Order: sequence, then structure tokens, then C-alpha cells
Amino acid sequence: MLDKVVFFLHVIRSGSISEAAKKNGISASAASRWLNELEENMGVSLLKRTTRKISPTQAGQRLYDRFSLIHTEIDDVFNEVQNLSNGDKGTIKIASTPLFAKHYLSQIIGEYLQEHPFVNFVVLETAFEVDHVHDVDFAIRANATYRGFQDKDSLLVKRSLLREPLTACCSPEYIKQFGEPTVPNDLTQHLCLYATTLVGGNKWIFEQDGEYNSVEISQTVEADDSEVLKNIALAHGGIAYLPYSLIGSEIAKGNLVPVLKNYVSSEFELNLYFKPRKYMPARCANFKDYLIQRVGEIEKEKKWSAYKHTQQPTLVAK
Repeated sequence: MLDKVVFFLHVIRSGSISEAAKKNGISASAASRWLNELEENMGVSLLKRTTRKISPTQAGQRLYDRFSLIHTEIDDVFNEVQNLSNGDKGTIKIASTPLFAKHYLSQIIGEYLQEHPFVNFVVLETAFEVDHVHDVDFAIRANATYRGFQDKDSLLVKRSLLREPLTACCSPEYIKQFGEPTVPNDLTQHLCLYATTLVGGNKWIFEQDGEYNSVEISQTVEADDSEVLKNIALAHGGIAYLPYSLIGSEIAKGNLVPVLKNYVSSEFELNLYFKPRKYMPARCANFKDYLIQRVGEIEKEKKWSAYKHTQQPTLVAK
């Protein structure tokens, strides 16, 4: 019966019987049978099924709330026993924003595997609400923050990986055609390139002299991948609001120019999220520490490289 209750938890979390069946490696018919048998054994209806969605009944919600805590404790027992082997073995599942996966995570995993060849990784390039993280070990998400920003409450543990300024920018050709915004509210009349997963909505926030300007920008293009937005801006398609490290080289070349320079922009923040648990598997705990350490080191390496580049002497032809 225990496996059927765990399957029920997955149904509620995913909102789909078929998705929960795939995770548990059973057929759709077996999934329906498991749910029916669970309801018969408990003598109560646990799910409300409609053509659009599946939701728990009052009894189903109570079972979900109470057993989720018990299930976490069971996982802790298994992890505690497995950790006695002191071995880094098994699979680590990570959900990451595309930007971090390409520029940091791929390098860090490559390095880690050289020393820990018995660890397997599953990397999902996605951006979903962190409170829905149940079937991965770690989630890495981007947020736009500003002074006074209040992060929403979460049951997950949060560790900051890096922070840097966001910069509103566009190509010189775009300015020639559409003009340059001089105050944040001008953005409502411009083509703006929009990433929900980066700024948390279609509002860009700027500060000047302690006053905040929240601008609801026009949604010309919406994309989850910041590099897609950068490429559209380079093709003169609009104004993007992106981390400086992603666009700094293009600004230095003159391919992009910052706008609204008299205002303080929000900050780009990348955070690591994971479930609180008393006994994290050794493979996860060790990789978490390595990940946090290496992100800091890579950031220092990038800043030092950029500094050395600016200090290169200019050669004058004689």
C-alpha cells in the first residue's frame, strides 16, 4: 500500500496521472488500478477528476499534507543508511535556467565527473516555480531583485550563487529608427524583449534618488532564454533587459548600447534551491558544496580576465 500512497503524492504534485505513471514506471491502466485500490482500502474518495484537471478531495488533501512529511522522513532514513558507504554514487537531477546551464553548469559538471565518475547527472533546462520542485535534487533559477525586494515564502532552502546588474540595452540601429528612451515610462512606447523567468513578470523596475519606477513594458517578444533576447536585440528587434555579463562584450564592441543610464536597474540574481532534509545524500551534499565554490571561483576568473583585457597596452603603428 505504501507504494500506492507515494504514487498518489506524485499524482497531486504533477497534476497528471499519466505523468505520475511515467515517473513510477507503470502503465496508465496500472496507475488507474492503483488509485482505485488505494481509495477502496481507505474507504474514501481521494481525487476529483474532471476533463481539465485532477485535484484532491478534502480527504485526499489531508493524506497528501500528512504523508508528504512522512515521506520526507523515510527518504532521510534511506539517505542516512546510504551515506554510511561514504561513496559518491547515483543520480543527481538538476533543473536549471538555460543561461546558467550553458555558461556555468556544463563546465562544473564536466570538472566534477573527472573526480566522481560514478555519479550520473540529469539536467533539465527549464524555468518553473521553485515551490513545484519535488522530483529534482536541485533547482537553479534567476530573479530580478532591487532594494526592498521581498522574496516570496518558500518551503525550499535557498542559496545565492551570484548577483550582477541588469542593463537595458538595444542596438544603435534601433535607436536611429525608434529613438532612445530617456525615462522608464518611455518604454511603454518601445519594442521590449521580455523574459518572465528573469524578471518575474512584464514589469521592469528602475530607481533614481530613492524613488522606484515600475514600468509595465510591451510584450513584443517573450522568451525564457536570455541569449535569444540578446540575439534579437543585436538584430535591432527591441530593447532587452539583461545581465551585464551576457552583453558586456557586445557593449564594448558597440553592437549594443545601454539606455536609461541615469537610473539604477534591478539586479540579476541566480539562486540554488533544494528541499530541506536532515540527511541529504552524500552525492548531493558533496556536489552542492562544489557547485557553490566553483561558481564563486569562475566569477572571479571572469572578472580578472575582463580586468586584464582592459589593461592591455594599445599598440600604435609607427
